Amino acid sequence: MFHIAKKVVDSIEKGIKPLIGWEGSEEVVKIGADGTPTKRIDIIAEDIAINAIERHCSAVLISEEVGIEKVGEGPPEYIVVLDPIDGTYNALKNLPVYSVSIAMGRVREGRNDIDKVREMGIQDLELGMVKSIATGEMYYGRVNKGAYMWEKKEGEWRKIEVSETKNLKDATVGVFAYGLTTNTLNFIKDRKVKRIRIFGSVALEMCYVARGALDAFINVNKTTRLCDIAGGYVILKESGGIVTDRDGRSLNMSLDVRERTSLICSNRALHRKLVGIFGNRWVLKPTKFGIISRLDREDALDLVVQIMDYLESKGVGYLLEEELYNILENRLDMERYSCRVMRDLREVSHMLAIGGDGTVLRAARLIGGNEIPIISIDMGTVGFLTEFSKEEVFKAIDMVIRGNYEIERRTKCSSVVRFREKGCQKVLPDALNEVVLITKSPAKMVHFEVYINGEFVEEVRADGIIVSTPTGSTAYSLSAGGPILEPSMDAFVIVPICPFKLFSRPLVVGGNAEILIRVLRKPVLVVIDGNVEGALKEGDEVVMRKSESYTYFVKGRKFYSKLKKLGK
Repeated sequence: MFHIAKKVVDSIEKGIKPLIGWEGSEEVVKIGADGTPTKRIDIIAEDIAINAIERHCSAVLISEEVGIEKVGEGPPEYIVVLDPIDGTYNALKNLPVYSVSIAMGRVREGRNDIDKVREMGIQDLELGMVKSIATGEMYYGRVNKGAYMWEKKEGEWRKIEVSETKNLKDATVGVFAYGLTTNTLNFIKDRKVKRIRIFGSVALEMCYVARGALDAFINVNKTTRLCDIAGGYVILKESGGIVTDRDGRSLNMSLDVRERTSLICSNRALHRKLVGIFGNRWVLKPTKFGIISRLDREDALDLVVQIMDYLESKGVGYLLEEELYNILENRLDMERYSCRVMRDLREVSHMLAIGGDGTVLRAARLIGGNEIPIISIDMGTVGFLTEFSKEEVFKAIDMVIRGNYEIERRTKCSSVVRFREKGCQKVLPDALNEVVLITKSPAKMVHFEVYINGEFVEEVRADGIIVSTPTGSTAYSLSAGGPILEPSMDAFVIVPICPFKLFSRPLVVGGNAEILIRVLRKPVLVVIDGNVEGALKEGDEVVMRKSESYTYFVKGRKFYSKLKKLGK
């Protein structure tokens, strides 16, 4: 297969190079089998490929222009998925990012007619080859044989692997630009990554990920075509990359030119983070549950034991927070159970939080910046942050085990304290609900200055001030007179607590705003999600902005149905 693929690629390269820049190449001559306009250069390149295939084998050809047809004499031995020019516009304008992409597999026994080939999938392809026509660089991958790049100077194939970049803020990400979603635009606008690159040749961009030049490539629209990615798919998988749709599902595209998918490809460390940003129906099945619970209620502890028994019956692993484990160890014969203490969050894929809002906030703090969704079970007093009742707990677990659940992503607020006297700063834990600056002395007002994006807004004299996320807008902020925000909103609320001025009102600011609050007189406490983090003196400042990470919830009850609880 390697030699056939290389002959086809070399023939296309040789045939279309003279057409680069020729005006006639741009003429639209028909609508291709995939429903997109076909230019003359595409037809010429495909004809060259068909002739090359006919000279070397008999195959079923799948291409954007012809659709699917048998090529060559005799029963087809191979499947060839071809994009003769990936990045046609770049080729026509002589922008040096366009390529030939080919993937091949063997026709299964008894499946040598076209309809049965359509029933095969992208996972049946065994070889991928992509060549940059402008630069001559070539990539090749073979199932279970690795991925390679041709080193022209050395005259040999060099094995390639995806990058080891672990954090998005250090990553260089390629983006498919056509039809950018709000999610993608916000991803770019919020500078979640170090660099964004848009090249216009999906096959090459996947190969750039395969050799570590890009850390990831994404197209979160369902517009990526089979022929665009087939060659890069094999190469990237063989280089150690993860290739899925935006929700983390393995690509299960049939060998049909009309197939479309969203696409996230990256190394393993970044993949879950990207699915966390762009996916809304994760299919990341549990490897191990973490379990955290309120410890002061017998019914909560009893439910934990029932969950342990249920997970044991399902053969699913789980870990217990240490204090919970110690309590249960005194009540149960723990040798009956396969669980142990939760010490390393890298072992945890999903977190069960059994309790009220305080337990959920504790779970969110424990998880930190990790992409671990919380399954929140209401065993508390208010339970506004919880998504499932105790009667729904096993239904929720089953949803996750099956990989059939939706994720709701919640914005957090990051904070940094700048100490005037010490000349240093301290990074505080992210807040899921709110950051509160409050008087240390009851019935004593404190004095603040508030700045938004460096611009002075107002002086506030009050018992304190709250900076709330949309999630926290139904908590302390609401009690202090703040507005209710939908959890999906990209905003923060600044709410004075018992302000002295009649017209000192809550203020809603955009999610990308930088909020600075300076203490003018009297010491204050900094409280994050109910936890006191320290004291501030006159001249100290707290700078707040949207966190780079999110908290994820397995979605249960709807927001407006939960709002009704606040009226009871």
